Amino acid sequence: MTAPAHYAIGAASALLIQNYLPAESGDKTRIAWALGIAVASHVAADAIPHAEHFLKGWHLFLELIVETTAMLAVLVGASRSPFAAAIILSGMAGAAIPDGLGMLSHCVNWPALSWVDDKTHLFHGKLNLFYATFFVQVVITILCSIYVRIKTA
Repeated sequence: MTAPAHYAIGAASALLIQNYLPAESGDKTRIAWALGIAVASHVAADAIPHAEHFLKGWHLFLELIVETTAMLAVLVGASRSPFAAAIILSGMAGAAIPDGLGMLSHCVNWPALSWVDDKTHLFHGKLNLFYATFFVQVVITILCSIYVRIKTA
């Protein structure tokens, strides 16, 4: 999946999980759950067969910088409270962790990182419900972004 889709799904899932935590949950617990559920959202989203980024090398790096900046503006820019912003950022970070570790493992060639990358992408493309074209990913990104903006308005 593209980075914006992962960011939006991660932020939406981070906000959604807050509804199911006990009211007395502390801020650190809420942020930890947001981060964890966002990592899980990445694994789940990647299980659906999907179109991938087609750029490589520094072109992909530049694309990811632009996409990350835009999604920060769209998702975190919606927040009226610092804590809601922290939840959204945790969701975005959690959603980026699996691919970030994968990119890092290719750069530094550490076996432990390669093992983690293999495990987080074990089900990559294996859930044949539908094919998430770029258009489908844009629709998912928009819907999740609307949810985040409504939830934090």
